[in-house]
Amino acid sequence: MNSILKLEGVHKSFDKQEVLRPLSFALNHGERICVLGPSGCGKSTLLQLIAGLLRVDGGIIEMDGKPVDGPKHYIPPEKRPVNMVFQDYALWPHMTIRQNIEYGLKRSRTDATSRKQRLDRLQAMLQLEGLLDRLPSQCSGGQQQRIGMARALATEPSILLMDEPLSNLDVKLRNEMRSELAELLSDLETTVLYVTHDMLEAFTLADRIMVLRDGGMDQFAEPHQLFHRPATPWVAQLMGYHNSLLSMFTLDGSAVLIEGQYISGQKMDRGRGGQQAIVMIHPQQITISLNREEETHNQIEVRVKQAIFEGIHWRIMMRTKDNQSIQAFNTEYIEPGSACWLQFSPEQTMIYEGGADTING
Repeated sequence: MNSILKLEGVHKSFDKQEVLRPLSFALNHGERICVLGPSGCGKSTLLQLIAGLLRVDGGIIEMDGKPVDGPKHYIPPEKRPVNMVFQDYALWPHMTIRQNIEYGLKRSRTDATSRKQRLDRLQAMLQLEGLLDRLPSQCSGGQQQRIGMARALATEPSILLMDEPLSNLDVKLRNEMRSELAELLSDLETTVLYVTHDMLEAFTLADRIMVLRDGGMDQFAEPHQLFHRPATPWVAQLMGYHNSLLSMFTLDGSAVLIEGQYISGQKMDRGRGGQQAIVMIHPQQITISLNREEETHNQIEVRVKQAIFEGIHWRIMMRTKDNQSIQAFNTEYIEPGSACWLQFSPEQTMIYEGGADTING
């Protein structure tokens, strides 16, 4: 598969503070990559470098095999085959919706017939009928987001950059727009680099997900692999593995011990006998039983501290015998103070080398 965008060793600093560490990856034609991470991890900086709004400090950015930024090259934003959709919409307030969408087409001197054809297609596709003669202030947040997308798509860019475009919408509208956007991008077969801090948004939209933390890449994988095999404890927490139990590797490094119980799992680091280990388990992958099950792997005894009703299930907050916190979901209420046994399969248990500082870092 041919790459439409390629970065090699790209990095960026502001006032000697490195905000993007050397980063290399490729985006293929028709592919959708989501860049996932918290605020301040370098997501928006990455998009601005690709768009040409910022210059790289080092490394090379190529588009269609040609360098657009690097030590010897720089192509300005208006000459790059990219368009960006911003989280604050960035619509011209004094222009009608029609004028906003046609703005880039007129600048590129697209003829009137082609402009009308693209406008008709976009307004039908993005449900903008009846809005074209309004001003942005006369449109809702969801409508403004669709208008911003229509304006970005009008010039048919090779790459569409999207900087948290749903973050300013309320929860209900964001959920609706997420599904609509996934369907739209799939129908258009648009090549997209999409920035978000929302895991569900990334899972809904992406072919592959890049996880950024502190300006560096922690993992780059397909959604299924990212969830079931998170490369680091930090990625595991991002994926919802909120149970982090401190333990020790057995002498042969084949398993870990928790309260004297042997725990097996997917070792994401090479276990060394006697070294500290972190066992991470997703709350949805734990079964709660009032009795110990025979011939079942990975069981530990706990005591219930609190039961929180969340609609379709109860969130059960518990403590292990060595006073570590653990939580799981259950369809029935369990009385605080009750002793329970937790079961979780080795295939769904992540084991990493390190201690509490590894989790927090």
